Amino acid sequence: MARPRRRNRGPSDGVPRPTPEPQAATQSGGIQWGSVTRYALVFVAGVALAAGGLLAPRWLKSAATKPTYGLVAPKVDYERPWRAGAVPTSHYDLLKMSPSELGDVDFALMNLLCAKDLPGSENMDVPAILKKLDEWAAKVAFETERHLYRVRDPQYAEHYQHSEARLRAEFIVQVLQEDCGVHYNLERVQDPDYRNSKDIFLHGMVNSENGGTCASMPVMYLAIGRRLGYPLKLALAREHVFMRWDDGKERFNIDGAGNGGVDYPTDDFYRTWPHPLTDKMLASGEFLNSLTPEEELSMFLELRGICLHEHGRFPEAVETYAAAHRLKPKAVTPMMALAAAAEGRPVPKREKDQLAGDFLDVVNMQRDAVSRFKRAAASGDPTPLMPGAGGAPVAPQPPQPAKPASSPPGQPGGAKKP
Repeated sequence: MARPRRRNRGPSDGVPRPTPEPQAATQSGGIQWGSVTRYALVFVAGVALAAGGLLAPRWLKSAATKPTYGLVAPKVDYERPWRAGAVPTSHYDLLKMSPSELGDVDFALMNLLCAKDLPGSENMDVPAILKKLDEWAAKVAFETERHLYRVRDPQYAEHYQHSEARLRAEFIVQVLQEDCGVHYNLERVQDPDYRNSKDIFLHGMVNSENGGTCASMPVMYLAIGRRLGYPLKLALAREHVFMRWDDGKERFNIDGAGNGGVDYPTDDFYRTWPHPLTDKMLASGEFLNSLTPEEELSMFLELRGICLHEHGRFPEAVETYAAAHRLKPKAVTPMMALAAAAEGRPVPKREKDQLAGDFLDVVNMQRDAVSRFKRAAASGDPTPLMPGAGGAPVAPQPPQPAKPASSPPGQPGGAKKP
């Protein structure tokens, strides 16, 4: 026979129970202190809520003005086809993008795509480089956050001018150089050479011992800074690239294109270094202005064109310079390079062009060459040489040497008599 379950025994099951202690009797009409306490707590909570309601809008407003920085997820979906917002695979894809689409592309990826298929990029592994940059950005973020106290510490605060932005900018350079091995290619300090793409694009500093130059190191710092959400821009001096912090409150230039330390040069400094800038040069808008995404792409394309140009690949150089010119039409530098490549001449050396006394004098020296190029392209503007919708580049062949004049009939080399 199955044993029945035990039921909870009630108070009448015969088991003795302890007798509860009698509660203290309250005096008739006396104050019950428990009720008073509850009323007091309710009153205090109400006052706190009312005060919070009055102060919350002010607090939220002040909190919203302080930016927060951290690792930023890419805006581009790398799993879908490009037109749906995925990763571009060449600089031709970049050229097809609208300005807003271009602004969503990873800054480092844009640089690497412009280096694709150049001498020195044969073993470039783009996904591995981007992964390494993500790792470096996380390291910079960690080191920065644990040293933020320095902005308020009297021992360090003066160095950073009591500015969190300056500390954040400086730690990009410091961590990359001290912990990640980013360095300047010392062989290029006095001997610039654009034939090796590793010297002028990011891949020369990632998984490579080559090192970078002032054309690539600021790009590296900015690629890391944008991964952290920093308001960083590129800007150009004459023969030099630097970056700039501009969040609407603080605006300062940052120069870390070396093997130690960070400088904060003013715009006036760059007017004379590394080469003087005249008022007419500045009027072109090419120098000392923060670059837009289109102008950043133009700069990378110009570097690509110079590398092709140095190797004598003139048709490709012409096509690339034309694309750079279209993206930054007021800039004189890509136009000068375009004219030189179209005629099969070497890359213009701008530091020697100072002998002309004025940058626009140099432009006038190139006027005839540009006119000949335009006639050869059968257009009033060289920018129609941009790649078409299918991505196929269209560019004229460089001019061929003129054929010798025909000799009179009957002489050597002349036409034969019938």
